[in-house]
Amino acid sequence: MSLSFPQISRDTLAKLYIATVIGAGFAILVPLVALRGTDLVTHVELPILILGLAVVVGEVLPVKLGDNEGELVPSTTFMFALVLFGGVGAAMLTQVVASTIADRIHNKRLVAWAFNLGQYTFAIGSSGLVYRLFTGGTSDGTFDVIEVVAALVAGGVFFVVNTGMVSTVIALTSGSRIRDEFSSELMRQTVTEAILLGLAPLAVLAVTSSLALVPLLALPLLAVQRAGTHALVSRRLALHDALTGLPNRVLFADRTRRAIATADRSDGPVVVMLIDLDRFKDINDTLGHHYGDEVLRQMSGRLTELLDPRDTVARLGGDEFGVLVRSAATPEEGMRVAKAIRRALAEPFVAEGVSLELGGSVGVAFHPNDGDDVETLMQRADVAMYQAKEGAVGVVRYSSQEDDSSLARLALAADLRRALENSEFVPYFQPKVDLRTGVVVGAEALLRWRHPTEKNISPDVFIPLAEQTGLIGPVTLQVISAAVRECALWRARGRDISVAVNLSARVLVDPTLPDHVEELCRCWDIPTRALVLEVTESMIVDDPARALPVVQRLAALGVRLSIDDFGTGYSSLEYLKVLPVAEMKIDRTFVAGMADDVRDTAIVRHSIELGRSLGLRVVAEGVESREAHERLAAMGCDQGQGFLYSPAVPAEEFEECIERAEALQVPARVAQLAMLASRRVA
Repeated sequence: MSLSFPQISRDTLAKLYIATVIGAGFAILVPLVALRGTDLVTHVELPILILGLAVVVGEVLPVKLGDNEGELVPSTTFMFALVLFGGVGAAMLTQVVASTIADRIHNKRLVAWAFNLGQYTFAIGSSGLVYRLFTGGTSDGTFDVIEVVAALVAGGVFFVVNTGMVSTVIALTSGSRIRDEFSSELMRQTVTEAILLGLAPLAVLAVTSSLALVPLLALPLLAVQRAGTHALVSRRLALHDALTGLPNRVLFADRTRRAIATADRSDGPVVVMLIDLDRFKDINDTLGHHYGDEVLRQMSGRLTELLDPRDTVARLGGDEFGVLVRSAATPEEGMRVAKAIRRALAEPFVAEGVSLELGGSVGVAFHPNDGDDVETLMQRADVAMYQAKEGAVGVVRYSSQEDDSSLARLALAADLRRALENSEFVPYFQPKVDLRTGVVVGAEALLRWRHPTEKNISPDVFIPLAEQTGLIGPVTLQVISAAVRECALWRARGRDISVAVNLSARVLVDPTLPDHVEELCRCWDIPTRALVLEVTESMIVDDPARALPVVQRLAALGVRLSIDDFGTGYSSLEYLKVLPVAEMKIDRTFVAGMADDVRDTAIVRHSIELGRSLGLRVVAEGVESREAHERLAAMGCDQGQGFLYSPAVPAEEFEECIERAEALQVPARVAQLAMLASRRVA
């Protein structure tokens, strides 16, 4: 038969602990006052009186350690000096008087006053007992080696007992672990408290040898104050972001851990949100970090004003912020807070007169449904944030159904930078064939990732990841460099072939792109006309003020520009008119649909006619059959690209690919000549 005991809540345990400390402390103090109070007051010696007054003044007038950085209580030095010189009774009674006066002046609650007295009683009694065990009594104003060692040990006991009791009550009332609170307090106070306690023997020597030496104690206390200020400032810097002043990742995790520990006593859930700004890297890259820093400061202000004082907002790094919500009573309220954050980020930021529209993505995770610890909650909020960014929906609550695939993508995202450093991104080349002659006249570089462990990672997976992580720029430049190198090798072997590379929207607005391209062509000694850069009209539409100057500079260099996926955008005709374009590519969906849909055939035919009337070279993507090849050639299309000729192959296989494609000798020339003849007659 086993016995079961009722589980005690942390609230009840905290109240029992506080009551025990108060009860035990007063059980010691009351008899002490009754038995020795009168004697200590009537037969007080001048050194003890001076030390006692110093204790009272130190308690009433603590030294401020900078703005909002805490305070230093110099009474510790003089109280411990009383332990060494006047004994435990004098120290305890003096501390009772000093604490009572200070707590009343500072309007502390009665229970806090009572607990402070109990806590000091235990700490003073423990340290005094240790000192007596070493020395057999109190100091007479001089210290030999044994007494100095005894004072150091007794001071350590005082500090540990005092800190342990305070840490315990903080842990029980906040829900954190006692060990964590104790170690935190030790790290925060060890240096200053050690100096304060170490000055106690000097205080005894000063008051017993010459009263003129007492004011000199202000000098080391001033040094302690400065050291304490620096220590607290350093601690603050270690836990806060220097740019915004917000808590950093370490402090955010600590507060989340405390919130989880007290969740059983809270009316609402613990909500963890991760926020990532959209298009923030573009601001840094184009306007400079000064503008980016100003956006981050404004964002921190918006979030702070929006949230309840019970909530925490932190900057976790870069443009990623974390929010801990304790003010929401229900998960629905938590999601409303997330949506309010999203709306706040949608408002333009104004930096030095420039209006910047960014927006943001918010991922939300709830305790306990989505995780029982800080690491799990933050990881799952990160998964949700990724889903919000990928789907462009703004706010997403974590869903376990989406977790497996999202975590796999997150793992790939973590590999991207390593892959870039190890040159794992390589171009594969697909030939572009002249539809009239069957000769390979160009190649398109298609990005592939040679991952050391994963195989066949689709570009549809890793290219969006590169976009989101801001690595698409260096990845694209690396691919352009590799493509230009291969083109130079082909041309050196006598093949007059151009190479095409797709640009991302981020790269297209980079004002340094033309310089980079010009330098590459010069280094590899190829004409700039041999390089084709493919863009979509939607890229231009998204940010024409920044994209058009880059496009115009590239065209001025002689680089040929191609409108990719023609017909799938919403403003193709307008931008064909204003852009310095040399080529347009008909999207594969229309080419593939010619076999079954007369509307696709009509779209392809009219696109070819439009391109030719504008003086553009027309390239059809997705050519997979001889029939498609012949029909395109008959319509007057210039070039074809697709699986009929070859899939994309590694650079080392491309010349064999050229031979295979040209060996097809697709019989289209007759049809083409017939078409041209009929047009001349017409």
